[in-house]
Amino acid sequence: MSLALSYTMSIVIGTLCTLTTVIIQFFLTVSDLTPMRNMGFWCAKKFITLSRKFYRNGARTSLQAYLVWLLGFLALTAALWILGYVKKPSGLKLGPGYAIYSSAALNAFIDGLAHRASKLWKAWFTVGTVLFAISAASAIYLLGGGLIRELTAVRPQVTVMPVVPGLTIPLLPGVVALVVTVLVHEFSHAIAARNEGVKVNRLGVIFVMAFPVGAFTEPDEQSFKESTRGSKLRVLAAGSMANLAVAGITLGLMALLLKGYPGSPGALGLETGYLIYGLNNTATGTLSALSAALAKSHPGQLVTIVTNHGNFTGALGVTPTAYGGGNKGFIGVELSSMPFFLPRAYMGLSTGKWLQIQTYAFWIWFINLNVGIFNALPIPLLDGDQFFKELIAALRDRGLPAGFGYGIALSLEAVAMGLLLANLIFSASTLL
Repeated sequence: MSLALSYTMSIVIGTLCTLTTVIIQFFLTVSDLTPMRNMGFWCAKKFITLSRKFYRNGARTSLQAYLVWLLGFLALTAALWILGYVKKPSGLKLGPGYAIYSSAALNAFIDGLAHRASKLWKAWFTVGTVLFAISAASAIYLLGGGLIRELTAVRPQVTVMPVVPGLTIPLLPGVVALVVTVLVHEFSHAIAARNEGVKVNRLGVIFVMAFPVGAFTEPDEQSFKESTRGSKLRVLAAGSMANLAVAGITLGLMALLLKGYPGSPGALGLETGYLIYGLNNTATGTLSALSAALAKSHPGQLVTIVTNHGNFTGALGVTPTAYGGGNKGFIGVELSSMPFFLPRAYMGLSTGKWLQIQTYAFWIWFINLNVGIFNALPIPLLDGDQFFKELIAALRDRGLPAGFGYGIALSLEAVAMGLLLANLIFSASTLL
């Protein structure tokens, strides 16, 4: 399925799920709960039955897979909204298509962590403020470099893409990576706040339909306002610091457990960063199209690969065992953003298991790294926006002219938003 069709399907799914929650909210206010609860159970049962039927019969096309997930998502969304109205848990707010749940249950646990080795925590979060500023500069540099590549490329390139599990990244590894990213980010904000003496009212989770899409730490506004400039900067930078730390730890573990690429025969002169447009007379605008074309090939077959750096002709190699073996041809280069490395020691695990471990580890590293860097951008709704406002306010306290400080803040925001929007527009043009 093409990326454009994937996005179309995601919009359809989102619209249907939003309508589902609106309808449920309406009926729950005017009718008995029992029929609605029975409907939720019926939807869940049908989803399980259809899933088994599809996979038992080997029907695994992209469209059928989307239909299965659509039914499942509708059933799960309906079940969660019904449960929310039946149980009415404290701290739950339900709206059309979204839900917010917050609680103070973890406050004592956060307090305990924050007050253990409090000096070490403060030193850690102080280092985080420096890394936060470096991350903001890195994000602007990366967006600027991406825009230059897009403007000079033969064909549009994707440099910025929304992270949507099941659409733009693998479903389960993507969900796990997002959950890890959000949890460490918000826990770090909460620990930093308590370490600085800022009261935390609640921790919360935000759902869009049935998916948890974000979390938040709710500090007491007055307590945060009365804290020092340095305390505010440490609290605001803490989330990105935690994400960068998780990315570094994950990368370190991968480096310890894994070694270089397996043998790659027949690379045909391709280099990292090349874009493949076609194989012989077949256009390969997507990874699935290229994989399908290679599935019909065989080792030793003479092929011409069309790229943004010209055409390359040569014989396909034999697919290594690490990549599944078989009789299909092998280009000898990675066809995705996630390379597969051989383990230093298999430790009783199969190649397939190691591939699964690497997939989860890669996305945990990748998403934490990107959130850690791009969250530092001085853009509204991101931590970077308030961080740089507080930083400029601190500089004003030290004598920086107010008008000059305001100009710096406005310029940073304009540059960051302009680069991000330009990258998004150019990346979206690849779908047309």
